[in-house]
Amino acid sequence: FDSKAHVASIEGVVRAYDTTSDTPATPLWETKLGYLPGESPMDDPFRVQAGCKGEGAGSPAGHALATETVIYAGTRDGRVVALDRASGKKLAEYNLGAAVASSLTVSGNTLFALTDDGTMHALVATNSAPNGG
Repeated sequence: FDSKAHVASIEGVVRAYDTTSDTPATPLWETKLGYLPGESPMDDPFRVQAGCKGEGAGSPAGHALATETVIYAGTRDGRVVALDRASGKKLAEYNLGAAVASSLTVSGNTLFALTDDGTMHALVATNSAPNGG
């Protein structure tokens, strides 16, 4: 597509980088993914008792998948999040009910995600195709 790299991180942030810029390590944008209700470390009394002092940016994320117009990321708390490729603005998210366990895949207008409970999810775009076409 272009010279952009997209990374979903363990601290729950998705970032975009321009690999050809003079400052390739400086993100073009970054989006904090947050948590599902009840999933923040601050919602867990044992974590708070153990010294957790803040929510952080979001549930650990991984498996960033870039299409022509959308970046998808899977989260440990069980979501697939769709972000605008140009701006990082959150477009949508869907709760799969279990942690995303492998890389995401797109075929046509369908996004596939495997969760750690062994379920393969197929999400079909209704407003625009996941691949931007």
